[in-house]
Amino acid sequence: VCLDPSFFMNRNYEMKTFTYGSQELQLLCLSSACTDYDLTGQLVWPGAVLMNTYLSEHPETVKGHSLIELGSGIGITGILCSRFCKEVVLTDHNDEVLEIIKKNIEMQSCSGNADAVLTAEKLEWGNHDHLSNIIEKHPVGFDLILGADIYILLTFLCPCGYFQF
Repeated sequence: VCLDPSFFMNRNYEMKTFTYGSQELQLLCLSSACTDYDLTGQLVWPGAVLMNTYLSEHPETVKGHSLIELGSGIGITGILCSRFCKEVVLTDHNDEVLEIIKKNIEMQSCSGNADAVLTAEKLEWGNHDHLSNIIEKHPVGFDLILGADIYILLTFLCPCGYFQF
């Protein structure tokens, strides 16, 4: 039996409220997602909860900085950071996940909660075209690189060379 990838798609997003310190985020997400076809970014994972708890207790860590978040999923960490930063770029490689990131960004823009310029970009690690696109749009780079719940070896190309995390 061959199943079409759409069999695994779940677009029944729910509005959920997440509270970190004095910051309240209203975001669309799923309670569970399929790991096939890498749809794991449709929900919030424990690493993001830990990172957001830390960042809400120590906003000076990101205050006034520009940052790029790798593997943003629904965007919960980057959107929290947008309350303190001057610029936040959320990234994911999955087009389905990028759609939900963009919806969550739009909700922040409409609510007036984001202080930062908040955008989403497609980034598949190791994809030179995706990296070039981001570098072209952000030629001065970023002050910080964030990644919650990312655990695979990645090589990141920046104008000054390669970095391996």
